Amino acid sequence: MGRKMSDQTKEQIIQEAYEKIEGWLETLDVRPYSSTLIGLRLASVARHCGKVSANKLIDEFGLEQKGWKKVYGEVKL
Repeated sequence: MGRKMSDQTKEQIIQEAYEKIEGWLETLDVRPYSSTLIGLRLASVARHCGKVSANKLIDEFGLEQKGWKKVYGEVKL
């Protein structure tokens, strides 16, 4: 059975994701892998911290208008 992740660790994951996504959005149309990296980071947040946390990031950055969809089903990495 796996260890349960602490709330502090989850907050660190979410904060790091926020910072990374913020940076990648600046290069979204310039660097070819920015969109892939954002998607992978969102999937990681959803898997480790929950879908609600990933969806909050999608809302905060307005990612639905940029083509991302909120997480509702199974998360695959």
